Amino acid sequence: MDYYTLVRFAHIVGFILLGGGLLAVFVSELRAYRTRDVRIFAEAARYTAIFYDALTLPGAVILALSGFLLIFEMGLGFFDEPWLVGMWGLFLFEFFEGNIVTRIQYRRTLRESVKALEQGRLTEEARGEARTLLGQITHFLDIPLFLVIVYCGAIRPATWNHVVIAIVVALAAALILTVTVPRLARRETGPEQE
Repeated sequence: MDYYTLVRFAHIVGFILLGGGLLAVFVSELRAYRTRDVRIFAEAARYTAIFYDALTLPGAVILALSGFLLIFEMGLGFFDEPWLVGMWGLFLFEFFEGNIVTRIQYRRTLRESVKALEQGRLTEEARGEARTLLGQITHFLDIPLFLVIVYCGAIRPATWNHVVIAIVVALAAALILTVTVPRLARRETGPEQE
C-alpha cells in the first residue's frame, strides 16, 4: 500500500468520524429540545459533550492533517480550484467555530443541565440559560456546511457559482432548522410541568 492510499484512507476515516459526530450531536441535542424530563436533558447534554470530544474533534483533526497532506501529494495549490478552496475554507470556518462557539455552548449546556438536575426540575429559564441564539445558529449550521464540504470534495465543482449556490442553500437550511426545530420541539413537549 502506498503513501497516497493511506493518506486518502485517513481522510475518509476523518470524514466518517466528523460526520458521525455531527449527526450524533444533532440527535442528542434534538432529544434535549424535546424533553421536559431533567434527567433526559442532563443525559443528552452529557452525550453531546461525549460525541463532540470522542468523534467530532478527532475526526476534524484527522481530516485537517490528511487534507493538508493530500493537497501536497496531489500537487494542488490551495487557491487553484474553487472546490478545494470551498473545502478547506469551510472546514477552517467550521473548525474554529466548533472549537470556539460550539465548545462554549455545549459546556454551558452541560453546566446548566447539572444545575437543573440538582434542583430536580427543568424550567424554561434553565433551558434558556443553556442555549443562546448564537449557539443554536451555529449548532444548526454544522450539518449543512459539512454537506457542502462533502459536496465540494465529491462533485468537485469547477466554478465558483456552484460553490456559492451550495453555501447559500446550506445557510438557508440552517436558518430553517434554527427557526423550526426548537419551536416544533417546544410544541411537542407541551406546557411546563411543575
